[in-house]
Amino acid sequence: MLLSNSGYMLYILDRIIDIIYFFLFFQQRNRKSKQTTLQSCLKSIKGEKVFPIDAEYTSDIIDANTRVTFKPAVIIYVANINDIQISVKCATKLQTGIIARSGGHSYEKYSTGGRDGVIVVDVTNLNGISINSKKKTAVIGAGNRLGPIYYNLSQKGFLIPAGSCPSIGIAGHALGGGYGFYGRKFGLASDNIISIDMINAEGNLTTANAKQNSDLFFALRGAGGGSYGIVTSITFKLSPIPEIVTSFIFDYNISNVQQVFDAVHKFGAKLTKDVTFAVVISSTEFQLLGTYLGNNQSARETMQDITTSTNPSAQFIEESFFESVVRWSYVSVDAVRDPFYNSSSFKAKSFFVKLPGLSKAGIQSITNFIQNQPCSSFAMFDLFGGGAVNSIAPNATAFVHRDELYGIQLYSTLTGQVDVCLNNLKSFGVEFQKNYTSQFSYQNYIDRDLVGWKHKYYGSNFRRLVNIKSKYDPENLFSFPQSIPVKEN
Repeated sequence: MLLSNSGYMLYILDRIIDIIYFFLFFQQRNRKSKQTTLQSCLKSIKGEKVFPIDAEYTSDIIDANTRVTFKPAVIIYVANINDIQISVKCATKLQTGIIARSGGHSYEKYSTGGRDGVIVVDVTNLNGISINSKKKTAVIGAGNRLGPIYYNLSQKGFLIPAGSCPSIGIAGHALGGGYGFYGRKFGLASDNIISIDMINAEGNLTTANAKQNSDLFFALRGAGGGSYGIVTSITFKLSPIPEIVTSFIFDYNISNVQQVFDAVHKFGAKLTKDVTFAVVISSTEFQLLGTYLGNNQSARETMQDITTSTNPSAQFIEESFFESVVRWSYVSVDAVRDPFYNSSSFKAKSFFVKLPGLSKAGIQSITNFIQNQPCSSFAMFDLFGGGAVNSIAPNATAFVHRDELYGIQLYSTLTGQVDVCLNNLKSFGVEFQKNYTSQFSYQNYIDRDLVGWKHKYYGSNFRRLVNIKSKYDPENLFSFPQSIPVKEN
């Protein structure tokens, strides 16, 4: 009887193995069939196509953040707008997800889909920059990165305000807001957009500006990263570069953290818009870093209230505008002009804080977290208060964060005790946001774990954004885990 039972169990096990084998066989055959169909649909594309079977696929799916990995169905390095149109039409025909990749800096790797099996449209080759000095405008291709943009515009005497990392792609950066070391004077990158060209869900080239598709224009300036279409170029308003810039670096001992924040809270929002600065707390440094659009003496006088009350080890460096760009990029001049990024594994949280600023308990809480987190971490507090960002109404564009004193990025590089670091960051972020902040977060520091992200990223603008999405992309072709949905719930 025992032998009979054993034989029966072996028979059942054998049949289960057969079922698994046939399932895997047909799954593999189906995958190959889909791949063949996709290759056929994309055959007229002029740009390079990288499929999973290609040798370069493994390296090409690596972006700035290596914490997560997704496996696209194909990466298409489009050569022109027509390539994008073909890609969109194939995605519709084959019911396959599609996403644009500009610089590949999505914090949750949504620029490679946020899931497997997506068509990735890499717009790197759309890197033209056309400057009209008379009109003070520039048409900038979606594949450009911030470093070359700063360099090329400065050669003609102009700038657009944007971030400090030279390898970030302009499209994702500007469509989510885009803040940097010149933001209090000139606003967000998105605030300086005049017009946007985009391939829509039907595969057609669409223009959005104040006169054409104005509702789409509203949405793209703050919520446009991947949700409504694939942007091909952005027309920006240009500002003249200042004749001279003074960069300043204030070093402090961490024991003075409350004293420094008292000064920031008291004087920060009252400073001239010519000043933009950030406070940075890491496990090894505590600094206030910034720029003044003017000469050294004026910078010292302007910052005197803060330096007198905090007594830093202070440096004031008078330099050209582009030299300041290079300084805050923390790379060489050549690496700004022709940028690259070193990939790493990281996770970030973001918060906003209104006046009167973080409480003493809040400051101590985030300082203690950074000092005790097993992974190398920092917090950057970007001053918004009293600047150009706050001069625009929250419902004027999709970027709703218009009455904040500063934005905070809390960032951990994941090495060693990765699971511990991630759990610490997640639990701390929930409690810190609930207890000390304005309950909003910055969509460019996108966070897949963020509970209530629809409100925290878009606030009262969210319903309007959903309505615009349902109008321009009713089938939700352009989607990822935190894209604007076609329905509110």
